[in-house]
Amino acid sequence: MADPHYIKQLTDGKKPEEALKIIDAHIATTPDDADLWAEKGKILWKTGNRKDAITAYETSAQIDPKGAGALLLEHSRSIMDFFCTDLLNP
Repeated sequence: MADPHYIKQLTDGKKPEEALKIIDAHIATTPDDADLWAEKGKILWKTGNRKDAITAYETSAQIDPKGAGALLLEHSRSIMDFFCTDLLNP
């Protein structure tokens, strides 16, 4: 598994599109790295792509059930359960 600090260094200061390309390139070579999937999810979440972010967190959690992706998945689901579209368009 890649060091989470190393992964963060790869993507810091990059536009989300660039960061995703970097993460996807690393995932292509090591698809079983839960930290890469969790980082991908964080980037996707920041861009507003909640669906794909949750999918990335789920993949991360399947690889490492006690890792960062599992916690991010739990938090994301809590946020989505709380999210109420009625409040946006009363």
